[in-house]
Amino acid sequence: MFKSIRVRFIAIYFTLVLVAMMIVGLFIVKRLENTQLLTMEKDMLTTASTMVSSSEKFSSLDWINKQKQIQTLLEDWKINSNYQLYAIYDPDQPKIIAAANVNTKVSDQASALAYKGLDPDLIFTAFSGQTEKRTRSSQDKSLSELHLTYPIYNYEGQVNGIFYMIGNLEAINNLLLDSKKIIISAGLVALLASIILGLILSSTITNPIRDLTKKVAVVAKGDYSQKVQVKSDDEIGKLAQIFNFFTDQLQDTISDMELERAKLNTIFQYMAEGVLALDTNNNLIHINQVAKEILKLEDLDIKYHRINLQKLNIYGIDYSRRTSLEGVVAATIDNRHYNLIYGPYLDDLGLVSGIIIVFQDVSKEHRLDQMRKDFVANVSHELKTPLTTIKTYTETLMDNDMDQEVEKNFLSIIDKETDRMARLVQDLLELSNIDSDAWTIDLESLNLNKLIDNCIGALETLRAEKSIVLEKKIYTQDLEILNHRDSLEKIIMNILSNAYKYTEEKGTVSLELMDYKDSFRLTVKDNGIGIPYADQKHIFERFYRVEKARSRKAGGTGLGLSIAKELVEKLGGTILLKSKPNIGTEISLIFKKNLEVDNER
Repeated sequence: MFKSIRVRFIAIYFTLVLVAMMIVGLFIVKRLENTQLLTMEKDMLTTASTMVSSSEKFSSLDWINKQKQIQTLLEDWKINSNYQLYAIYDPDQPKIIAAANVNTKVSDQASALAYKGLDPDLIFTAFSGQTEKRTRSSQDKSLSELHLTYPIYNYEGQVNGIFYMIGNLEAINNLLLDSKKIIISAGLVALLASIILGLILSSTITNPIRDLTKKVAVVAKGDYSQKVQVKSDDEIGKLAQIFNFFTDQLQDTISDMELERAKLNTIFQYMAEGVLALDTNNNLIHINQVAKEILKLEDLDIKYHRINLQKLNIYGIDYSRRTSLEGVVAATIDNRHYNLIYGPYLDDLGLVSGIIIVFQDVSKEHRLDQMRKDFVANVSHELKTPLTTIKTYTETLMDNDMDQEVEKNFLSIIDKETDRMARLVQDLLELSNIDSDAWTIDLESLNLNKLIDNCIGALETLRAEKSIVLEKKIYTQDLEILNHRDSLEKIIMNILSNAYKYTEEKGTVSLELMDYKDSFRLTVKDNGIGIPYADQKHIFERFYRVEKARSRKAGGTGLGLSIAKELVEKLGGTILLKSKPNIGTEISLIFKKNLEVDNER
């Protein structure tokens, strides 16, 4: 209900009038009450003082011995019927000597302090020489009586006795009640008038707003020719003027919005890639988040930022020639490779407004292509070297007569180089086998300690050639596991042989075996040349080699770690790498003791 401005306006107006009437009514009633009480108080004081000044007997008589004269004086005075008057004597033991207009009979010299209806505090205050008053309330919280004490002095300036007067406030209460009824009636009339006036005033506000709302709804449907009448110069009138101005401006901006929509549609078409739009002065006007990251631009740099197209490898842009505004170029930015596709965008008149450039990240494809080239070069080199050696020694044996010892030495070299080629071919076959859907794992119970010793023995020649110190840290003996023997041997030998190859002569390689409850951890650590941080995330990729010269010197094709990682994953294990350049490398293998492998994976 209170969602309507009209209802809220009337409610506020009604509340304000109600609060104002309540405040005014309370003020008037309270002021009337105080005025009536003050009037009665003055009348009671006047009555008391007139009685004392008109009769010297009150100041000179001995009230105890002249009690009847005092009673006669009070009765002869004929005080207001709404007042009760008590003459009280003796400050030490106050006694009622006489009374007037009292409904109940007062006994002779009754104690004033014990008499019902009299206030002892007022009595003692009056005997101390002070005039005091006090009001009393009835059970319904309305005022019922006004009590007033008036001291009477003798000729020596001492209090001879006191008058204790009680005024009945029933007439005042009736007057206040009538006043409240009048105020409430007037308030109801005022509230009714406020509602009627609120309806009239709210209509002057809500009717223009209602008309404006209807026109806005029509504009929202696409009719921008709507106008509202300006009937005043107040806030509502100004709102109407702004609405009319808005509809005029809206029609002018529609064409600009269409141009923006065309640009945004083009940008959204390439949103998966980095996208930026330039005007004919090569100033940046639109860019998405990917392009910001590529060009390292902050939001503060975008406005009026001029792009140097030559740094993006884009040349020959001439906005007067449409043919120069389309093309594809390759560019390298921060060691990442991109294909930049650029083309013009047009306005509604078909004129060139600028160009849009799309960044396609081809770093992965570029790196794979480079890796393939490196692989071919590496394999060619690895095959060429042993083939050249074999051919040379074979021709020597065929063309010359040699003693048996030299022939045996030559044949040994030929055999070694043949094994070298066989290992290369075996690595390639191993990768092909892993990728094959027919690759299966035959599990068997293994003694891991013996398996590790066999791998160490098979690589003993490689270790001895460089005088490398092998530290074995085996914390469990005869560890029985369920795994695939051939795969596990290849993994361990690849990791260990890599440690030997990239450790300097007389270096140290440590092999550590940790036995856990359901798994084991095998760690190979060396103090060799380490792996650069930039290459560590690629070290397990196929064909990847950190440094060609270093890799060829050490031997291999960059397939060892790739084969190891893929075999580890086939066996459901985990391989972890830690390396610091010029400090060393640590590779950890984690497997379950009892392997369960799905040959379909």
